[in-house]
Amino acid sequence: MAQATQAAAQGAGGRTQHTLLQDDGLDFVDAVRAAEKARIALTGPAGSGKTWTGLSIGTGLLPEGGTLGVIDSERGSAAKYAGLFTFKHMKPATFEPQTLMRALAIAADRGIDVVFIDSFTHYWSGKGGALAQVDARTQASRSKNAFTTGWKDVSPILLDMLDAILSYPGHVIASMRVKTEWVIQENDQGKKEPTKVGMKLDQRDGTEYEFDLVGALDMDHMLKVDKSRYPTIGVGSVWDKPDFAFGRQIADWLDDGEGNALGVMDYRHLAVSPEMTPQQLLELLAEVEGRGLLGAAVLGLDRQATSLGELIKLMGSGARVKDPATDPDGLRALRLRLEQSGRLGALVPGMDGEPTAIGDLIAFVQSKARQNGQAQQAAQGGDTERNAA
Repeated sequence: MAQATQAAAQGAGGRTQHTLLQDDGLDFVDAVRAAEKARIALTGPAGSGKTWTGLSIGTGLLPEGGTLGVIDSERGSAAKYAGLFTFKHMKPATFEPQTLMRALAIAADRGIDVVFIDSFTHYWSGKGGALAQVDARTQASRSKNAFTTGWKDVSPILLDMLDAILSYPGHVIASMRVKTEWVIQENDQGKKEPTKVGMKLDQRDGTEYEFDLVGALDMDHMLKVDKSRYPTIGVGSVWDKPDFAFGRQIADWLDDGEGNALGVMDYRHLAVSPEMTPQQLLELLAEVEGRGLLGAAVLGLDRQATSLGELIKLMGSGARVKDPATDPDGLRALRLRLEQSGRLGALVPGMDGEPTAIGDLIAFVQSKARQNGQAQQAAQGGDTERNAA
């Protein structure tokens, strides 16, 4: 059908809206299941076994010789299992979404193969979390209106945080608390007894839908799969204390995909290479955008967290400064934009390839241009004097 449509368009002397080769690059291609990384959410009330289950599944996801890293917001509770599981441990003091993005950037830089965020809830309702930031920004505003000020400012940050999670170059497991209630239920003996059950996820509405697998744990440590994009793990299936084998089953299916495309850290290494030209960085930005990795959390040359997209743009600005084709007006305009955004101190590869503040690099190039101009004027003046003599 597609070939017939294309042939008809060519026969008519032009393209139609169904033509394969559109001017904007929008096209249909053969679907291929690529090798991907797991995105797993574990939900449940306190005491349902989220930490143990996450460590178990995470260990099963590990490649041979790989590393599991835990971003622990539960007062270091994961460390209690250090003798039973092998993992790296990070214990943030506050839970701003920006802190999680930096933690993910550090994890990517350290080559952590599986990241377990335990618990993701703290970055929503914990100390410094999204709700606290909304309250603080609302109170500091003139309007005192959370919808016109607080949420307007914080919602983009939440989207950036979620983008950083989904773009992470390894597997990600995130545990999330659910608010609980005591209800009267019938037990195995047919008697009524009070039972603690999870009622509502303590997280922004709809967050769980961003993950490929969502499993709900109960107080008996049984996991019911509420959502799954993995054919080997069925929706509605119930797993008794899921362990290493559960993670290994997911990893085997994911690894069976095709392709060895560049990963986030490959793109990061390319971006900061001193040899990259402005055009090459522009093409790199387009490729990263096409892969949906612009929001991946990485470390810049200053070791501060940023997104992969912003890093490539900054490196592009640095390459433009060094490009002989950039005229003085272009340099002045670039400096003004960087000054307005407070980024003159951001590090880029300098003339010698070493990290240099881009403001200093611009000043150096402008100084060299003035010196060259003065030398040319002096040389022209000498020629004029000799000709007059």
